[in-house]
Amino acid sequence: MPIPIGDPRIRLLKTAFVIYNHENLDQAHRFMEDFGLIEVERSSNGDQIFYRGYGPDPFVYLARKASTSSFDGAAYAVETRAELEKAAKIENATPIMPLEAPGGGEIVTLTDPAGFHVHLVHGVTERSPEALKLEKLTVNFEDDKPRKGRFQRFKPGPAPVFKWGHYGVTYPDGGYQMMYDWYTKHLALAPSDIVYLGEKPITVFFHIDRGDEFTDHHAFFFKRTKPEEKPHVAHAAFEVHDFDIQQLGHDYLTSKDYKLCWGVGRHVLGSQVFDYWFDPSGFIVEHYADGDLVNNASKVSHEQAGPQALSVWGPPVPPVF
Repeated sequence: MPIPIGDPRIRLLKTAFVIYNHENLDQAHRFMEDFGLIEVERSSNGDQIFYRGYGPDPFVYLARKASTSSFDGAAYAVETRAELEKAAKIENATPIMPLEAPGGGEIVTLTDPAGFHVHLVHGVTERSPEALKLEKLTVNFEDDKPRKGRFQRFKPGPAPVFKWGHYGVTYPDGGYQMMYDWYTKHLALAPSDIVYLGEKPITVFFHIDRGDEFTDHHAFFFKRTKPEEKPHVAHAAFEVHDFDIQQLGHDYLTSKDYKLCWGVGRHVLGSQVFDYWFDPSGFIVEHYADGDLVNNASKVSHEQAGPQALSVWGPPVPPVF
């Protein structure tokens, strides 16, 4: 069953989109296309570009031209308009407003204790399913080889993005409980993993709580910022078809001389195969594939911080992580 009707939290359906501001929008645009996103709409003055994947979402990334590059929040789709009405009553929330974007709909924007925007949308018209033919590979194992007389052949190029899947932010020193309380009070998010430094919790991975319905292992996480840094977006992650598509995208981005952050490797928490890149504005974006699903019966794991909690194989963990 889904979460109970009387639950006071905002009932979330799924992740929707992220918003980034870029000083150099032209550079950001070239990267986004090489990263596997598709331009779907551009403002008349060219200062806003909406990008989609090949999934049903009308857009998954909004890039805006600005004097300073910055992150302007992430959006979740909610169940009903009543959820927007509920959200609009939260302290510092905006009123319900039209969503001036592909797919239309309405939006309410919240502000979390660290100052990050959380957008909630409803009434968005989804795209018709797209006939993008990405083969589900038949894999031969040492003791079971079902692929007989057929060959695996791949086409080099960008890794097509299916959807935006998750993001994370950092919180100021001493702000862990403040962030945890705010997100779990207002939004139907539930912890999948809690990471500790000694006995002190420092990072939480949250999934969208749909009761016994399975959802992605995490849609959101927060972690402690470094002492010399202000709170900032950690990264935004976009799902691709499988490991081979991911590796082809990795090779393509490498050929374009973009800056690699970390990858390709396999996470421990969430199990995703990951590949992190710096975009031209310095933001970290990720391709991921083969992630876990959880529900309200899944046990919350409690892990100690360190490289062993980040990857089971792959390159050494970079300082930014």
